[in-house]
Amino acid sequence: MQIGCAFAAGFEAPRQAQVAESLGYDFIGFYDSPALGTDIWLTLAEALRATERITVGSYVLIPSLRHPMAQASAIATLCHSAPGRLEIGMGTGFTGRRAIGQRPLSWAFMRQFIEQLRGLLEGGEVEIDGAIGRMIHPRGYAPERPIEIPLMVAANGPKGIRVARNLADGLIYGGPEEDAPSGFDRLELALSGIPLEEGEDAASPRVIEAARIWFTLRYHLAYDGFSSASVESLPHGDAWLEMIERTPEATRHLKVHDRHLVEVNEHDHEFSERYRDELEAFARTAAIPPSELSDRVERLTALGATRAMTWTIRPDWERGLRSFQPVLGD
Repeated sequence: MQIGCAFAAGFEAPRQAQVAESLGYDFIGFYDSPALGTDIWLTLAEALRATERITVGSYVLIPSLRHPMAQASAIATLCHSAPGRLEIGMGTGFTGRRAIGQRPLSWAFMRQFIEQLRGLLEGGEVEIDGAIGRMIHPRGYAPERPIEIPLMVAANGPKGIRVARNLADGLIYGGPEEDAPSGFDRLELALSGIPLEEGEDAASPRVIEAARIWFTLRYHLAYDGFSSASVESLPHGDAWLEMIERTPEATRHLKVHDRHLVEVNEHDHEFSERYRDELEAFARTAAIPPSELSDRVERLTALGATRAMTWTIRPDWERGLRSFQPVLGD
């Protein structure tokens, strides 16, 4: 089982990659969300330059944000700079699209993009926007084609899983664990939860603050349709919705995604404090005793996972990375 971690793309990315590598993580990924973070390709380049072993990737690349040729050229550049250490995860776009006021991409668009990107990296001629494109980079400007790189797709539903199975090298699955599909040589599942440190309990300030961002994230996911639950079905969801809907609809997406997966914004902090009992109950559920961490990994392995992704959030991201150390290198 390979263990990885993911962060929002930011100025700390090189240091995050260095720490993850030193602790024994196998891979690290960064989000592609231009409204919230640094440029994904510059971030990946800096993380690769700062490290020697760890695999670095996009988690996940949003195809519509750049022309397929621009994406292929960026991949080629990094494959030259750090051979064998780059991987690409792709998705329809949650914050990467929602934070700029757009809906997620269709799976028809995703299918077309993957075919275009793969064709370009293989050195073939590809139709893009009605014109024929090909990587015509001469020697010294890109590696020789074909350029081999793992391309994975993030998907939870049947359409996306089918695209991943037919066109990608693996699946990044974020749906219910019990519904994880079989038949993938490379299947990545979430190693969710907040590992406790020795002598720590779920009421500690560190755990409460770590839980706060995941507690409020559920409302974001439900609001934007990335969860089977409706906002109203969540604890005090009607109150959260009423709070969000005070903002004019034209700019509401900016409020919902403010500091998404970086830190808790003011309105979500106020909401989670107003319903502190619910937050503390959530923290107790999310907390993982050190003795149970290996069991979580074994459960993912039994479900067919070959990789597990963890998430830690600023400002205490280094402590969060270290909390998974008992299962690193297994």
